Amino acid sequence: MNTLIYTESTDRTLSVTGLSGELSRIVIPSAKNGLPVRKIASHAFAGQQGILEIEIEDGIAELGSYAFYNCRNLGRIGMTDSITEYNDGVIRMCQGLQEICIAMKHGNWRLIKDIAGDSDAKLFFRILTEGQEVRLTFPGYFNEYREDTRARAIHQSIVGAGYSYRQCISRTGIDFEQYDECFPRISAVDTETAGMIALDRLGYPYQMSADAESVYLAFLENAAEDLLPVLAREGDTGRVRVFADRISIPQKARTLALRRASESGYPEICSILMDEAGRREQGHGFCTFSLDDL
Repeated sequence: MNTLIYTESTDRTLSVTGLSGELSRIVIPSAKNGLPVRKIASHAFAGQQGILEIEIEDGIAELGSYAFYNCRNLGRIGMTDSITEYNDGVIRMCQGLQEICIAMKHGNWRLIKDIAGDSDAKLFFRILTEGQEVRLTFPGYFNEYREDTRARAIHQSIVGAGYSYRQCISRTGIDFEQYDECFPRISAVDTETAGMIALDRLGYPYQMSADAESVYLAFLENAAEDLLPVLAREGDTGRVRVFADRISIPQKARTLALRRASESGYPEICSILMDEAGRREQGHGFCTFSLDDL
């Protein structure tokens, strides 16, 4: 039988300490048999390669160190900001992690800071706050060490824009203006990640200025030929829709994206792109792309 393993503490609260068997989707409840669940223990699910998704109910207060360490196929974690103790290494080596969804119910922005600071890998957050959804990508980075034999010293430098993006988070919130001001650094070195950031900010423009909007739009117009076919091939319907809604897609980019979407079996994306072409051509004659390109 596949079940969670619990340990009862002297204060009559429960900790989740592991898993008996294998589960692809795990829900950590806020209570079990009338007792509150307050903690996911250290190394509770470390190395569990079968876990694909974890949902943590509101009321859990602590994530123990390395709780999900090396869960390489874990793709999504959902939680609320009731977690006030986030220990080291919780998501380290979770190389398949694609989404961290946090519902802000208690104003605990420090949780986002702790999670982002726990990993130097690229992280994608969906944040639900004040009745709105915010989507933010924090790029990866790494520390580079250079030995200076003459001075007998080791010099450390930070490579990548991810560290700067993480500095936008404080214990009381996210400085969205500062987040948007980091964009020139990532757009200069990583077009794909920059495209994700631009599309998500435009699609979910929480506290976004008109100046930042203009920068994101200009970037997408210039990078459409590189970005849009990749999104179409991967079936990223949401971001393709933002593309189609916010910029006039160049014909070559549209044609390439249509071909990739058709080859990969994403008819909805084909429909979005053809509808966009039709809208752009209204009043200017017929749309000029060939179905032979699909």
